[in-house]
Amino acid sequence: MLGAPAPRAIEKAYVRRLRRYCPLQDDDVSMLEASLGRTEAYPAGKDLELTGAPPMFLLSGWACLAHSLRDGRRQILAFLLPGDGVGFDLLTRSQRAVEAIALTPLRVRYAQPNFTVGSERLGRAFASVAAAQQGRMIDQMVRLGRQTAYERMAHLLLELHGRLAEIGETRGDSFHLPVKQEILADALGLSLVHVNRTLQQMRRERLIDMRGAQMTLLDRPALEASSDQSS
Repeated sequence: MLGAPAPRAIEKAYVRRLRRYCPLQDDDVSMLEASLGRTEAYPAGKDLELTGAPPMFLLSGWACLAHSLRDGRRQILAFLLPGDGVGFDLLTRSQRAVEAIALTPLRVRYAQPNFTVGSERLGRAFASVAAAQQGRMIDQMVRLGRQTAYERMAHLLLELHGRLAEIGETRGDSFHLPVKQEILADALGLSLVHVNRTLQQMRRERLIDMRGAQMTLLDRPALEASSDQSS
């Protein structure tokens, strides 16, 4: 019989993610928890108010940062996953041209109005998370500007798996992908038809397996080679 889960196995996603970047102590976590406030739930499709709102952590669910054109076309700039913070750094603070949208049912926890980092270790963790977010934004620019559809898809799947693995939300090379292909199309700058064809080609080549919302990376070395970037 399996024993009780270790304490860190039941930590909140944002604590697990921050610990990936700096070895936080219990007093650091206590400081962080004391600086956070209310929890809210939002339905899929809800626009999250950023202007004037305090920073927040995603507790569960997926969201995105996006820019919409007048004719309804949308470019997803970044996926927001459980444990991610919004509003703690320049890239995710309120921008007039950027909207935050719940892609699935979402639970978030807001910071107190007087939020401060609280400790040197927390400061290093927040800075490292912000640097990682900046790196992903550069990856997104490269995907959209220079990569083929096949390369874009391979790199995005590797990125999503890696980010979910940081907080223990993968099982081996499998992970839950709760968004429709239309969302992937908006993220990759592709048509829905092109996204579907690319995924089907990857299935035929035995690089991935898709069963509903369950995605499995069957051949990571081949996907890494196809993405032309390290994962």
